[in-house]
Amino acid sequence: MNHFSAEGWFDFARGELSPDERAQMQSHLDSECDQCFKAFGTWQKVLQIVGREVAYRPPASAVQFVKAAYLSGRRGTWFPQLARMAQLVFDSFRNPAAAVRGSMPCTRQFLHEAEPFVIDLRVESEPAQKHTWLTGQVLNSEKPDMKIEAVDVLLLSGERLIAKTATNPSGEFEFEYHDERDLQLFINIRGQRAIGIALPDPEI
Repeated sequence: MNHFSAEGWFDFARGELSPDERAQMQSHLDSECDQCFKAFGTWQKVLQIVGREVAYRPPASAVQFVKAAYLSGRRGTWFPQLARMAQLVFDSFRNPAAAVRGSMPCTRQFLHEAEPFVIDLRVESEPAQKHTWLTGQVLNSEKPDMKIEAVDVLLLSGERLIAKTATNPSGEFEFEYHDERDLQLFINIRGQRAIGIALPDPEI
């Protein structure tokens, strides 16, 4: 079965195809192609996120979020182009005493900065079961009392959307997943350029 490109599904989601092209792609979706259905669904969700920010004029980075996804055919290389990448300032695995490997459950902590925001992450994994919990908190270092609530946080594996959530009144969020790699976080704070964080693969 032939599949349509990711760029094609982006244009399909935006309604920018000719009637014939749209009919052809809709027919492909109706054939229950799981791969293309997921690709279309991912960019449909992205456009919904951007589209509901009606209270302000979206920054250029919000528009680039979708466009940059198709600038390269290499898996995952578009991510740094759509968001400013946060700087890693602390990784608990850099402490030899904490760097435990093997099949035992392990916990790893990270601290990232994207001024004025600080993102605190905690990853708990069970290698034997290939199960991982990711919890995080977004804080404003210049305005510690500022509430960072209802901020969209997306978890992607390469170009595939794994899950989406929103921060609570304390700026906290969490994900639970199984055996995923090439993970990246996308934090979309209103009025700010999106923040990107590339997560390391699970330790074996």
